[in-house]
Amino acid sequence: MIKKITIACIGTLFSVTTALALNEPHTVKILEVKDAGAYTYIKVNENNQQYWAAIEASPVKIGQTITLKEQVWMKNFKSKTLDKTFDKVLFADFERKGISGADNVHKIHGSMIKKKQEILKPDPKFNEGLVISKEKAIKIDISDLYKNKEIYKNKNVELTADVIQVSNKVKGNTWVKIYNGKDAIIFRSPNEDEKVEIGDKVKVIGTINTDVDYGFGFAYEIIGVNGKFEVLK
Repeated sequence: MIKKITIACIGTLFSVTTALALNEPHTVKILEVKDAGAYTYIKVNENNQQYWAAIEASPVKIGQTITLKEQVWMKNFKSKTLDKTFDKVLFADFERKGISGADNVHKIHGSMIKKKQEILKPDPKFNEGLVISKEKAIKIDISDLYKNKEIYKNKNVELTADVIQVSNKVKGNTWVKIYNGKDAIIFRSPNEDEKVEIGDKVKVIGTINTDVDYGFGFAYEIIGVNGKFEVLK
């Protein structure tokens, strides 16, 4: 089931319509590749239809056939890195052999490489150095965090945004990625069965931890912990 929402992009005068899907798979052939920092933009052909997709920075090649898992479609999306505006672009997870699965909510922020999953079972220390504040939450926007992360370090904040990824039962937590139309952040909820879904608009209150490295590729410039979620109607 696809939910449609409208989100205003910070710093722009237009709004975009976003369709959020539940990991719908797309088998595509790559026609063109553009690297842009944390993302690789690929022009693809799917059933004789051509469009652009954005995936985690990856060494993909023209002519390669891959399977994407749909996360969010954006219309009139501008990549500042490429200085290019796409009529539409699919942000998607890309499952590669030997790399953490496409359903892994941490994928864009850090990849855990697995040589032999049945033998090697990495144990990231998700609670080492964890900071939880009891102060009153400061109501801000996700983009404010990236501009002023030192101000909000170890502080409680309140954010409202749209859910674009959810991973339940990860070391006793639910990991939820939320997006404001420009920037995204992961919040960890101590409720491993948190009832939020892709496409929900939520309010979350939690503590901001910065420059965190849990090991095995799980490294974050900013992450929210002890998140308390409320789905907004």
